[in-house]
Amino acid sequence: MVTTFKYICLLFFVGFTTALFAQRDTTLSREVEVTKAFKPTINSANKINEMPVIDDVEHKKPVFNYEIHSEPILNTFSVTQLKAATIDNAKKKNTGYGLVRAGVGNYNKPYAEFFFNNVNSKKSIFGIHAKHLSSFGKVTLDGGDKVDAPYSKSEAEVYSKHSFSSSVLSVDVDFKHNGFNYYGYPLNPIPGILLEENQNITYQGTKQAFTKGGLNVNLKNITAEMDDPAFNFNFKYHYFGTKTEQHEHFGEFDMNFQKPFDAGTLLADAGVTFLQADNIINRVTDTIGKRTQTQLFVKPAWYYEGKNVNVTVGLNAWFIMDNDVDAVAKVTPNIRVNYMPVKDIFKLYAGIDGNYISNHYSKIAYENPFVDPMHDVKNSFEKIRFYGGIDGKFSKKTNFKISVDYSMIDDKPFYYLNEYYYPEPNATPSSLIVNNAFDILYDNMNLLKFNLEIFHASSEKLNLLLSGNYYAYKLDNQTEAWNMPEWDATFSLGYKITEQLSVGADIYLIGGRKALIIESSGSSGLFSAINAPKYKTNNLNSVFDLNANATYKITKKFSAFGQLNNFGFQKYQRWLGYNVQSFNALVGVSYAF
Repeated sequence: MVTTFKYICLLFFVGFTTALFAQRDTTLSREVEVTKAFKPTINSANKINEMPVIDDVEHKKPVFNYEIHSEPILNTFSVTQLKAATIDNAKKKNTGYGLVRAGVGNYNKPYAEFFFNNVNSKKSIFGIHAKHLSSFGKVTLDGGDKVDAPYSKSEAEVYSKHSFSSSVLSVDVDFKHNGFNYYGYPLNPIPGILLEENQNITYQGTKQAFTKGGLNVNLKNITAEMDDPAFNFNFKYHYFGTKTEQHEHFGEFDMNFQKPFDAGTLLADAGVTFLQADNIINRVTDTIGKRTQTQLFVKPAWYYEGKNVNVTVGLNAWFIMDNDVDAVAKVTPNIRVNYMPVKDIFKLYAGIDGNYISNHYSKIAYENPFVDPMHDVKNSFEKIRFYGGIDGKFSKKTNFKISVDYSMIDDKPFYYLNEYYYPEPNATPSSLIVNNAFDILYDNMNLLKFNLEIFHASSEKLNLLLSGNYYAYKLDNQTEAWNMPEWDATFSLGYKITEQLSVGADIYLIGGRKALIIESSGSSGLFSAINAPKYKTNNLNSVFDLNANATYKITKKFSAFGQLNNFGFQKYQRWLGYNVQSFNALVGVSYAF
């Protein structure tokens, strides 16, 4: 606890004091993901005079939303999202067509990435993005075993945007392929029986791969204010498949419109979601089969705006039809109040809402790739959430946000490992082994979350982000919120030393977590009707992940880069039994054309 307190105090003190020297205005709520492909946004369809410029040293604020990530934190190289050009009336210049990057690192790690953008049209954007990153190194587990822990990540995307008089039509087609194996084992050395060739007792050492292909079509009115009529729609579909032969079809169509009246504006959002997964153990029938579900949703609301305040009052409703259970309906309120006593400087907000959370197959697989591939997970229901906060500026260049949320969630899924005695022919007693593919249990949870975020930028040279969260959990049956942290924080810094040299650093902290192993007295993971299962709590240590990067422009088009990950040499576990790579580095070159 003392070490944890020191980490929090140090991080917040450094971020807060640095933020006092900001020199450029920005907006805290403008969030982008640093790992996402370059996608220019058309801000105003009737003002486009220039296409985006690829700048491979631009540093932007990263998104930080709490999630149980499916891989070691920043133990792979992340390419900073590239920045679209500012729309102005300046004379058009030759911006080039794209960017190529390539590099290598320890743990036998090759990396390559390609960007291409059409620059010939004022009304349209066309681009291609492709990326590959893989590693073929070994990891030492807590039990002493040195195991193969390879992974590969490949993705390709073709995207297009076309502007009309007031709307933008976007079309994206993407493909992703992630490969890995079930290499982990908790606490003890891996039992010899699990190291035998072609053993089928557990998934130990089994190769797995996720393949996903999708289409997204979006039409959005980008010029409409709240007192203008508007119509938007979004359609997305993906196919998801695994090496272990599970498949998922996911489709969603969503449309929303707004209609102004003298007393306010009517808002409406409605749509349908279709889900189907096969070759899973259906949680209702307990047989290998498929799950099919259709969700209808509608979210009407009324918006009113005064001089310094605006209010939204509505509801969210879902109707869920599942082939294996009776249809159900869920409703939550949707109320939000924004009050701005000082325009563009200081805002107070508060609200009440909720959410129906679809735990469909690919969502769970990406959240924890080491879950049993035959999983079929219940949906969760956030029946009510109270939230509020302050959003403002310390100065002209430094933004901050303080918020608090309180949620009541039914059927929250938690991951655990199952341990049981396996009856070997020549072993007395039978071997006690752990299935290293996670199973799932459920509980109702109340979650209290506090958040502090500070972001500032100094001229064109310095960007800084500080974000921290504290969590308090209350559950109906479980003693712990398994695998969920007590707190987490991130600190990111980017500095442009010269026109040629830019450097950056990221610190990621995650507080202590509790992981669960359930020992059953039956064999093959079946619980005995006589003896109750034993719950074994395991502590996952706090995480301190330090990363550094640098980019040097050799010429206008040719650059060199380097990345140091897990610079603190910490061998932490992302999931129980699954240790991450220790210190690793990546170096390479990039060429703009």
